Order: sequence, then C-alpha cells, then structure tokens
Amino acid sequence: MDDSTLIASSKRGIEDRLSITAEFYTLNNTQANSAKYILLSSEQISQTIVFDLFPSPLIPICSLTLKALTLSKSFHFLGVWFCLSASSRFVHDQCTSMVKDMAALLSPKKLLAQHVAYLYNIVLLSRLEFRLQTTLFAESTINHMVFPMLSLIQQKAGFASTTPLSALFTLLPFSIQQAFGRFLSSHVAS
Repeated sequence: MDDSTLIASSKRGIEDRLSITAEFYTLNNTQANSAKYILLSSEQISQTIVFDLFPSPLIPICSLTLKALTLSKSFHFLGVWFCLSASSRFVHDQCTSMVKDMAALLSPKKLLAQHVAYLYNIVLLSRLEFRLQTTLFAESTINHMVFPMLSLIQQKAGFASTTPLSALFTLLPFSIQQAFGRFLSSHVAS
C-alpha cells in the first residue's frame, strides 16, 4: 500500500481515522512508518501533537505523536506543490534551486556553449515554466533567478565576465530565449 490521506475537521476525527487505519494495517499484516507521516493543519500550530488512538485488541500502540508542518513550508501532494501560507517564496526558492543545481551539474562537463544554451532553452525553461504556472515574478527577479545558467553559457563561450549578458540573446549560435518573456507569454496564453 502506498500513500494514504486522512482528512478530518478536528483532532478527534483524525484520531478516529488513525485508529481505523492502524486496525486495517494489523488485519492485513502491514506496517506503516509513522516517522514519515506528515500532519497538515490550517491552524497556526508548530508543536508536536499526540493523537490518542481508540483502545482495540488489534492496535499495539495507544498513541501516535506527529509534528505539524509549519504553514510556510511547502509540500508535495499528487504531483503538485502546495504551501498553506499562500506565499510565493517557496516557488521562488524551488526555481532558484533548480537553476543552481543545473548550473552546478553542467559546469564541470566538457560541453560547448551551444549545448548548454540548448539545455537552458529546452530543458530548464520548460521546467521553470511548469513550476511558475501559478506565479509570475518581476523581470528582475526572473533574470536574477536564471543568472547562474546565463553566466555558465557566457563562461563556456569563452566570453569575459564583463561581457553584457545581452550579447548572449543577440548572437545567432546561442539563440537564448528571454526567460521573462517566455513566462509572461505562457501566463497570457493560459
């Protein structure tokens, strides 16, 4: 059995569902790693919560202790990222991390600048576009976000670090796409 989702409007409701789940696991000779349980709550709680399970001969434990996820922390559910605080900060951090990881991965590789430009245009911008479907940042924020990759292309092309990045967008062999323009047109189209 893979992931299970228990939804209730109160602590008592979650205790009821956890008890039923524990009995189900016992009856089916299945074990669940309670250390991997994630507790989400729309209330401002950040402490550890003890859930008292209903007494049953099928349940070997009487209580379960879970730490609630903070409202500002993002979580992944059914292929979609959520943040209960409705902040765009987690999207920004994910995108920035994605760009930095790709730049760090490609930096030591023996690739031509055109190869890195292709990966930037086709792979990275597509992934960022998907991630930014619901969020549109200012042009300066987007430019700062993708700077590590543009800097890597500049380095692989053998340009001096003082060469303006605008040269990458105008030189034909690179055909670098403007990230902000692409994301803006994606938002307008949808």
